[in-house]
Amino acid sequence: MTPSPQDAGGVWRSPWRYAVAGVLAGFVGLTARIDPPDLVEFAGYGQRLLGGHLDGIYDSGWTQAGPLQLLISRLLLIGGTEAPAAATIFGVDALLMVAGLRLCRGDPRREIATALLTLLWLTLPFPWDGHPAELLIPAAWAGAAVLSRDHRPIAAAVTLGLSAAIAPWAVLGFPCLLATTRLPRAVLVAAAGGVLGVAAYLPFVLAGDFGMFRHVWQVADGTLADLAGLDTVTWPLRLVQAVIVAGGCAWVAWRCRDQLFAAPAAATLLRIATDPVVLRYYWGPVALTTVLTLALIPDRRWWAAVLLGYAALLSASLGLAVAGALACLGILLATIHLPARP
Repeated sequence: MTPSPQDAGGVWRSPWRYAVAGVLAGFVGLTARIDPPDLVEFAGYGQRLLGGHLDGIYDSGWTQAGPLQLLISRLLLIGGTEAPAAATIFGVDALLMVAGLRLCRGDPRREIATALLTLLWLTLPFPWDGHPAELLIPAAWAGAAVLSRDHRPIAAAVTLGLSAAIAPWAVLGFPCLLATTRLPRAVLVAAAGGVLGVAAYLPFVLAGDFGMFRHVWQVADGTLADLAGLDTVTWPLRLVQAVIVAGGCAWVAWRCRDQLFAAPAAATLLRIATDPVVLRYYWGPVALTTVLTLALIPDRRWWAAVLLGYAALLSASLGLAVAGALACLGILLATIHLPARP
């Protein structure tokens, strides 16, 4: 006899469901092929930091990761050489699964949909097919928005500063504060976070030749920069991209007040749509924000968030950077403008 939806929900509400889902996620992560780009190099720089050697890390401009990401990369390689140890992969993937489910507020159908989407992202395999530490960036945006809403501006600014210490592109999502905070306070908190983020890089500037801003990116085929006739992109053009992405993030945050998922998702998707480089691991933060969208979107609109998650997953799998990111942005905007349903 086929169980009813109520029966299925009752089974899913077992107190062991988080543990079971976490273990499943951990085993899925272990079965995926892991070949993380840059992680070994970042971990080597992290080891230099721990030894007090600040020179030579940012001299060439190749390193575009922040100092905090270098330290996290070293932590992730404890027990491993070319890739994280099995215990690290298992633990991180299980933690990502459990965190996503806990955000669903006990809704069994939403939890099941979130679990399936998370498992599929883990098979690609995210977060290990890229820069794992950068998944913390959109989580930090949402966390800073919550802290600012709760009248904890110093904690919010510190959180934003730490995100910028993971990677400079974290500043793209600082306008997420507008989802919970009035403009004057949001500007002050973002400015303080920016100052703290800059402070994380100052020791390297003082230690020697700081070449991060001399880096030149080769433009990939099919990107917006390629359509504009560019062959290379430098940091001044990156600032133009930052204005576009941060502006779009600010607009979404302002229009979607108190919807913590919308602005981080918009920022990560806009980053991919406007980027001159096509790298699959750029979809890692999108994976996190689509899971956040599915878990946090209110009322029954979460069914539309399922479409967003699978559209992003398909785009990442097929390498559809510009077209895929723009399509996902369209789905996101349509989702957040759907009428609320009880």
